[in-house]
Amino acid sequence: MKTSGLWTGAAAVAVSLIVACSSSSGGGGGGGIASCQGATASTGPGTPACNSCLQSSCSSQTSMVQSSCSAYVSCYAGCQCSDATCEVNCLSKVDSACMSPFQSLTACIASSCKSPCAPAVGASGDGGTD
Repeated sequence: MKTSGLWTGAAAVAVSLIVACSSSSGGGGGGGIASCQGATASTGPGTPACNSCLQSSCSSQTSMVQSSCSAYVSCYAGCQCSDATCEVNCLSKVDSACMSPFQSLTACIASSCKSPCAPAVGASGDGGTD
């Protein structure tokens, strides 16, 4: 049962949000987790619009993933926010302990924060161009 395209996109968004959200909450080492690097768009992972939505709508799912998915979060922190390949490579860090909280966060993002948190890369064209 592989839904790799959708799952990969949702997964990358989900954890990128978590990472971004936790790192920018207050500017003084809230959880010590870094965001992806170089968010420049107005929406998408690592942006203020996305972080704000996560903090208000998905905070419990976010903290569950932060505690259960530390390997992924650490990997993601080294990625550029626009580097889908780096984000996808980090998915190998999602283990069985991380999977359930991760899916809960993905569902929350899909229902509550899809618009501000959708990645800018390929978001509108669904990956139609290389």
